[in-house]
Amino acid sequence: IDTDTSGLVWSGLDCDDDLAVLAALALHKRQIISLDGISICGGNAPLFHTWKDILALWKHADGFQITNMQPVKGYGWRSMQVAVSWLSWYNRVRPDEMDSENASIAIIERSRDKSLDPVHILMLGPPTNLARAIDSDLLDQSGISHVYLMGGELTHQQLDLNFRTDRASARTIIEESNTPTTVIPIQTCAQTIVTESYLERLDCPSVAACALLPKMKQQIKLMPRFVNQAVKKRCTIDGPWRPSPNLDSGFIPWDLVALLAITHEEEFIEWKYHRVSIPPCDDRIGEPCDSTMIINEDFGETFDGRDWKGVVRIPHKVRDEEKLLDVMFTLLNEVPATSQQPPALFFGFYGE
Repeated sequence: IDTDTSGLVWSGLDCDDDLAVLAALALHKRQIISLDGISICGGNAPLFHTWKDILALWKHADGFQITNMQPVKGYGWRSMQVAVSWLSWYNRVRPDEMDSENASIAIIERSRDKSLDPVHILMLGPPTNLARAIDSDLLDQSGISHVYLMGGELTHQQLDLNFRTDRASARTIIEESNTPTTVIPIQTCAQTIVTESYLERLDCPSVAACALLPKMKQQIKLMPRFVNQAVKKRCTIDGPWRPSPNLDSGFIPWDLVALLAITHEEEFIEWKYHRVSIPPCDDRIGEPCDSTMIINEDFGETFDGRDWKGVVRIPHKVRDEEKLLDVMFTLLNEVPATSQQPPALFFGFYGE
């Protein structure tokens, strides 16, 4: 899993990456997945915030004891186009820390390890670390079974933050790689909403997810106003995607939805194959720009799989929102905290 955790940072844009990491630890304990690696990138926050976040979360959830591995650091905002205007301003005033190649190296080494089965890679943030591994020409693509990308947009409107922050990397993975790829787009994620009532299901203070309660409450208050209204425009009532009826009352657990699209595929319907492209920005403008993901062809529910370049598989609908939320919070309650005193949230931009 490659992710941009910021749930323990007040100025981080969301908390669902951290929730997805905890759910993945629960799935690993259940032996539904074998979590071979966690790599970190910038995205929702600069790398120097996302890296501090994962180290605190990993310790609080005893991630090393569960998986016998530690997270690795990757690329940050220095190699991305920070797509939110006020974050871009902050990045100019206080540049991110230096990038690390360790995440891309870890992906390359895992792809070349013939003692292990080919790996599934889930990208929950900007897909820079994987794209850099592909561009290195050292990656053994036969060692990667499938790539899952949380991102993409199906109505030709502005891209999601993950793809918009590094459109070139999204293009590399989707259009230049021949690895089977699934995209979990805005419209699919918007069919599930975490509201205040679901927070009461957490077994606090015993489970690690309780450390994220302050940020989850913040998201429930802010996201309906600052994010969900734009999302609603992409899921028209008359269109094929019906947003959650609670879109005005909570936050979208983007990365939890993406994770469960892998492990609980039966909870999603209308899986279809599409040929898509991400046209480059005009050279006179440069990155980022408003150019979006274009759906060029709809193959329906079957695809021969001979050439995956430019082809992605997409789950268009959540079968049952309430059931999917039940699965999420059951998993979150299966990862105990190492201490009933959670780590203090970092101030992030607000304290620097």
